[in-house]
Amino acid sequence: MSSIRGKITLGYLALALGVGGFVLFASADLRFLETRVREGVAISAFQETVQEMRRHEKNYFLYRGADELDEARVQAGRLAQQLDAEAQALASIARNDEIPALGRAIERYRKLIEQPIEFVAGNAEANHVEADIRAAGHAISEFSEHLALRERTALVATLRQSRHALFWSVGLVALLALAGGQLLYRAVGRPLRRLEEQLEPLAEGRFQTFSMVSEDREIVSFTAALNRMLKELELGRRQVLQSDKLAALGTLASGVAHELNNPLGNISGACQILLEELDGLDTLPADARAALRDWLTQIDDETERARRIVRTLLDYSRKPVRAGAACLLGEALEKSLLLLRQRLPNENSVSFELPADLLVCADPQRLQQVFINLIQNALDAGGDSVQVNIHARQAEAASWPPAGAGLVVGARAEREAVLVTVADDGPGIPGERLGHIFDPFFTTREPGEGTGLGLYIVGEIVQELGGAIAVSSPGPSGRGVCFSLWLPCGAAA
Repeated sequence: MSSIRGKITLGYLALALGVGGFVLFASADLRFLETRVREGVAISAFQETVQEMRRHEKNYFLYRGADELDEARVQAGRLAQQLDAEAQALASIARNDEIPALGRAIERYRKLIEQPIEFVAGNAEANHVEADIRAAGHAISEFSEHLALRERTALVATLRQSRHALFWSVGLVALLALAGGQLLYRAVGRPLRRLEEQLEPLAEGRFQTFSMVSEDREIVSFTAALNRMLKELELGRRQVLQSDKLAALGTLASGVAHELNNPLGNISGACQILLEELDGLDTLPADARAALRDWLTQIDDETERARRIVRTLLDYSRKPVRAGAACLLGEALEKSLLLLRQRLPNENSVSFELPADLLVCADPQRLQQVFINLIQNALDAGGDSVQVNIHARQAEAASWPPAGAGLVVGARAEREAVLVTVADDGPGIPGERLGHIFDPFFTTREPGEGTGLGLYIVGEIVQELGGAIAVSSPGPSGRGVCFSLWLPCGAAA
């Protein structure tokens, strides 16, 4: 899969190659110009030597000074040395046959000027030698002037070509930079702009799934993360709505339960009166009075049980008590089982063993939520045949965390605590899922059958109470799941 980083790196690499090529081209062009300048310097030096030689030659023929002739001979020898030393530089300007002809002209000039010359009036031979020397010098001057003219012309042409090449190379680098910028914009800017357009409905409260605007790895990961966030937001919104509905339902149930107390009290009172008056009814046979007594006792018992359920509902719907209050663990567990009675497959589905006077420092309503969620979770996972066992005892700090705990959430209380274990013999939790059971919205049930918030709420409540919770699978029996709760211990009973 392609990535934005790779495309940016490729763009920088292409730009670096373009700049490197431009630098190499400019360096080669400057080196060529340097060679041309060096050739021009050599030709200029050669021309200056020719001019110096001709100046001494002319002075000799004008003033007949022997020192002028000697200096002309020295310059002629220097000219021959320069021709040999700068032959390659001169050859780049001159034609193929001009350098040998120039060498022959210089050699002939040296031979003519080095022979003894005696100028006598009317001496035809001396006049002939003078004419030969002047002719040879003139040929050498013409050669040097032609070379200098060609060198200047070539230098001007080279400068013009270099200027044009530099202009085109700069333009090419600029075009490469523009093309690279356009490609980067298409690869990065355009997808980001399309994502920005898709973010506008989100700001207006419309949760729409983001479509893939690019196949680049970063854009794909970012889009997938946004879609996951939108999914979680939608789930959270639905949970909030569901919580509002449950809150309203709880308020309604609390009101109904409160109103039910009066008729239930009347029924119970009527049963008590009938039971008291039953013994005075001598007109009824004894067996009829016994049957009526059994029926009235059963009505009174069921009425009392209904009142306990109503009272439990009222307690469950009240606001939590202040922090630090103590409650009986057994009483909170019994109220939880009372609320769950209709959901239990049978009366023996849940068994518990704990001291009757065991106190924990917790809010009873919050503690009921913990027990209800743990028991209901075990029943949902194991079905009608599951057996849940609950044990509790006062424990020392050395007994936490329990042996075999696969996941521990919360910090252990430093003071005395109560260790509560809720174990079942259900199918258990796979090892790869054990580390996520306290995550919000994590569930293994089919869509629509669970919210994934039950165990998350349990973990949050236990930590709010200042305790910790651990889970192991399989449990002590070798099957199912075992939840261990470490709760701060309350005052003595």
